[in-house]
Amino acid sequence: MLARAREAGFDAIRITLPDAAPEAAPNLRQWLGQGRHGDMVWMEETEARRAEALTLWPEVRSVIMLAMNYGPDDDPMARLTRISEGVISVYARHRDYHDLVKSRLKQVARWIVEQSGAEVPDVQVKVFVDTAPVMEKPLAAAAGLGWQGKHTNLVSRTFGSWLFL
Repeated sequence: MLARAREAGFDAIRITLPDAAPEAAPNLRQWLGQGRHGDMVWMEETEARRAEALTLWPEVRSVIMLAMNYGPDDDPMARLTRISEGVISVYARHRDYHDLVKSRLKQVARWIVEQSGAEVPDVQVKVFVDTAPVMEKPLAAAAGLGWQGKHTNLVSRTFGSWLFL
């Protein structure tokens, strides 16, 4: 599976259990209770499904976390010295990452289903790119892809904070 994920453009892969981040639900409730979500009302509306993967999909048995490095080849801070140019966040400089990552996730998902074949005839795979109510960062940390920093992003020893999950 690692080879297939790398062929699709992913740089890291780990597998964990859907309940591997038990602290995620109480942390989310506290964060929402403090009003830290601002006007993102959908965060409150999807709290139950967001808090625990098993609420979103009760049949889930494993969570496969894939990460794609989007770090630039050059120093993004160097652009700040060129005051005649605008600066765009690195993740937003190319195609919408939701579309890019989702299409690649679907490639890996199709391969998983094909490989399961007759051995696991009812295998189901769902793909999510941060638009679904999934706590991807705590799950990625639980899977061993990195840790969640104070800035709330996942930090990897290899890729820093430059990861799409």
